[in-house]
Amino acid sequence: MRAAVALAAVLSVLLQTACATPAFDRGAYLQNAKGALESATSEARTAELAASARLSDRATRAYADTVITSSEKAMGPIQTSFGGVDPASRRDDALRDTVLGMLGDTEDTLAQARIAVRRDDRPMLERARIELAELGQRLQDTRDGLP
Repeated sequence: MRAAVALAAVLSVLLQTACATPAFDRGAYLQNAKGALESATSEARTAELAASARLSDRATRAYADTVITSSEKAMGPIQTSFGGVDPASRRDDALRDTVLGMLGDTEDTLAQARIAVRRDDRPMLERARIELAELGQRLQDTRDGLP
């Protein structure tokens, strides 16, 4: 009997934490978006620096791999955190789509950079580095453009 109660309690907690929560108001949602964009900007720029260092032989492949992989892994929680909060109103739906799209693009590009480093594919790494630089700027510009 105790095992069944314990199992029910654990399942209840898991189900509650898996659900999205609504933002209290537009201001809270905007702050959440700004935080996600700022975190993603940091990850994109960190990986860009590691890729640049690798391409100019100022970093080992192992070091660049560690940094880029770490940035890629950090994107999952950023996306989950932002995606798990519902917009307070319909007028924020477009912002949600924009931010989630940019977070996804950043994670995809980080994956390309990781693969390039591990293969020691310098042309591919250079393309990923350029894309990370562009994404980092877009992320920052989007964040700065929010009220």
